[in-house]
Amino acid sequence: MGKCHFANLLISLGCLQVRPTAPFSYASGLKGPIYCDNRLVLGFPEKRKEVADGLAKLISDSAIEYDAIAGLATAGIPHGAMVAERLEKPFIYIRAKAKGHGKGNQVEGHYSAGDRILMVEDLVNQASSLEVAVAGARDAGLVVAGLFSIVDYQSKVAASVLQKLKLELNSLTNFEYILKACSEQSICDESGLELLKEWQADPVSWSERHS
Repeated sequence: MGKCHFANLLISLGCLQVRPTAPFSYASGLKGPIYCDNRLVLGFPEKRKEVADGLAKLISDSAIEYDAIAGLATAGIPHGAMVAERLEKPFIYIRAKAKGHGKGNQVEGHYSAGDRILMVEDLVNQASSLEVAVAGARDAGLVVAGLFSIVDYQSKVAASVLQKLKLELNSLTNFEYILKACSEQSICDESGLELLKEWQADPVSWSERHS
């Protein structure tokens, strides 16, 4: 099962939706033609198993040495926990920011300084949350050995962040294969596909033009 399979799977479950001419509003305030909610996978037992198995295989095939799996709050936590169960590895999770009470932890769970972790995220868009999580993990004395996600939008901003972090991202599917799936399923015509490509190339300018 490759990237095309998982793109089609997420579209069939309604996790991935595209609306080139009726953009979605994002939490950032920007608008865009694509929306992804991988939490919906959790409502389909066989499909969530398929996604978890896919992530576990990606990790096994990578041959990266690691001590634990780390899920990124919030959507990466359930997927990461299922992957850790399959790989029989310890699981921890990383908050978007440190708690304002108790021990003030950003990293939750049992771990030791120097542990090598693999991070699991549901979606990587601009990689801002990923950057914060990596910084939090490193501040806690952890070694981030690899990054894994269900979806990668392959944005230029994210590529720059990953280069700065000196990390590579492995994903079940990505923007290239989402476009292929949209074309094969006739979800978008050629003009719609071009709008999606324009958004990926420059999300801020695209949002300004379509607000």
